[in-house]
Parts: sequence; C-alpha cells; structure tokens
Amino acid sequence: MNATVADISVLSAALATPYDARGEVDEVKIEQVVDAYIARGVEGVYCCGSSGEGLLLSADERVRVVRAAARAAGGRVPVIAHVGALSTREAIELAVRSEEAGAVAVSMVPPIYYSYGPDAIAAHYRAVMDAVELPMILYNIPQFTGTEFDPASAADLLSDDRVIGVKQTAHNMFHLERMRQAFPDKAFIGGFDEVFVSAIAAGASGAIGTTIGFQIELFRAAREFVRRGDLAAAQRVQARINEVVAELVDIDVFPAAKHVSGAPFGGLGGCRAPFLPLTSEGRARADRLVDLVARHVESTAAEVGA
Repeated sequence: MNATVADISVLSAALATPYDARGEVDEVKIEQVVDAYIARGVEGVYCCGSSGEGLLLSADERVRVVRAAARAAGGRVPVIAHVGALSTREAIELAVRSEEAGAVAVSMVPPIYYSYGPDAIAAHYRAVMDAVELPMILYNIPQFTGTEFDPASAADLLSDDRVIGVKQTAHNMFHLERMRQAFPDKAFIGGFDEVFVSAIAAGASGAIGTTIGFQIELFRAAREFVRRGDLAAAQRVQARINEVVAELVDIDVFPAAKHVSGAPFGGLGGCRAPFLPLTSEGRARADRLVDLVARHVESTAAEVGA
C-alpha cells in the first residue's frame, strides 16, 4: 500500500546502512536493526538518505537496503526509499526498483553538482513520479545540494497531488511554517534532530532523523510534552537530544552516529570512503555517548510517567 500523509507524519529513523566484515551491505543486520527499532517504538524507516550513505552506494546496494528493510518491517511501519541521484535516468531506475522492493513512498534530493533552474528541477521530479505509483517526499537539504525549497520554489511541486510532503532538513522554520500554511494538506517532516521541538511548533507533523533510531524515547517524549502543552518539559528533552547531537557533530557526525547506532548490534561497520574511520579517541567518545543516551532515556521516562 502506498503511504499517505498520515503514514509519514510519524517519527522515522534514518537508517544507517550496515556493512559486513568485507564492507558489503549486510542484509541480515538491516533486518535485525529494523526489527529492534520497531520494537523500541520507531514509527517509520527512511533508507539510503544522508545517514544511510545513499549516494556512496551502488544502485543494486540501495535496492537491497530497501528490500531488507521492507522485509523486516513487514508492513508494521512505512519504509521510505531515498532515490536521489545525479541523473534523472538513475533516479527513475532507483524509484522503480524501490517500489518493487516494498517501499511505500520515495523521497529525493534535487539534482546536484550542475546548477539547474527551477523548471529542470521540477521536470526531474515529475519524470520520476511518472515512472512509479508511489508518492513523493521532497528532500530539502540545501547545505548539501545548493538548492533550497522555500514557499515560492516548492509551490509548483507541492501543488502536484503526487507530492505528499517535504523532509525539511534545514534550520529555516519560517519557510517550514509558510509552506505549511500554504499547503496544509501536506506533511512537513523535520529533518534536523536538534530543532525537533522547534519544527513541531512551526507545523511539522513528524521527523526523520539520524539519532531517532537510538534515542526514539526522547523524541516520543518531546512530542508528548508538546501535545500536553508543557513547553518547558519539551525543551528539557530537546536539550538532552542536543547534547548528543553536539557531541556527534564534534566527533564526526555520520561515522560517530553510525558507531552509536551499531552499539546494540555489535557494530554496523564504518562509513564508506571518502569518510575516514573514527580515531581511537572518537570511538571512545562515541562509546561514552551510548551510556549518556541510556541515562537520558531513563530520566526522560521518569518525567513522562510523572
């Protein structure tokens, strides 16, 4: 079944792609991770985005990740496939194969490297949407792509019924709120964990995040406190999330987050080159974060139940 706006208005983990000892995609471990995430309370899985090193994987590897995640999810939570690629042809191939692999929605960064105008970007998205039955989630991450979807530039695509939302991996809450006002029937999904509460306040209906998988309890608690109208409590939880995020960024965000994500599973392997392996100091700091997250989960659970 294809995802709806309600289906993606949840807390989804941006899946880190596990590798085996040879550096190849580990489908068994993907299934283990996804199953554990769902058991812990994760409400959706986003494959092959920034955290999943999607642009460092081959097309075949990306499809294998989606297939394994969908197999493990078994329809319990939505599995979204990021199919952004350098060329429209490759993005179409990834979207078609991800649909066959069990994804219920696709998501895409705008085309990168060359400088494209708005008409070319819109045509790129529509060519992919024409090739599949799956709904599209625009992936707004301007610091990586050089293209920002704002209320004006996104209006054309958001007017298309096949576009069901935006993954707003940008700090501009004003743009998020303006898009939400203009298109209240779409899902606006926070993509930066460090501004989760701010995004919810600006109109986001969910989140897709790098750290959601290993500290889902904090995100669920922050959301619950916002729903209760207890902003002070939500801010306290956000501060705990941010303590973890700040340390990950200081270490080296994607390799460090993957290290922390892999702790319960005996590791997920390092990130693909040109990422560098964590130094011994970086690994030690990431290990300490695992303990910090556990303490934050415990203290936050006590507050929610109080």
